[in-house]
Amino acid sequence: MSIELDFPEFPYEEPPGGITCWQKPWNGVLVVVDQIPFKTGDKVTFHITVCSDATGQTPAAEVQGVASITADTTSASYTIPWDGVLDAVTEGSIIAFYTLTPADGSAPSTSQEAIVRYSRQRPGGTVCGPDN
Repeated sequence: MSIELDFPEFPYEEPPGGITCWQKPWNGVLVVVDQIPFKTGDKVTFHITVCSDATGQTPAAEVQGVASITADTTSASYTIPWDGVLDAVTEGSIIAFYTLTPADGSAPSTSQEAIVRYSRQRPGGTVCGPDN
């Protein structure tokens, strides 16, 4: 598959380029694809890797999520789950890309990768989570 699509985005990065305790990752982390002309019946498969390093070289957890397009639209999204994925590391990174499988049977295409820093470490050393 060739890389033809733009990268997905993490709309709640704070600070830019980072997902931290401020986003309450135990509620999931949203990944969005925007400005792509999706058609009814298309399938968007999000590929997510949570890594234990900032450069995305040491995978700790992976998950795939599928968004089935039910009406013509220009956006699709997936919420990365906490259990078994985001809770796998305290500090590191999240890598996301997606594959678009068109309903018309044409060849699937794959997006560029997006990477964001991920940290559940609070100033002072405590680790945030659903219970604190």
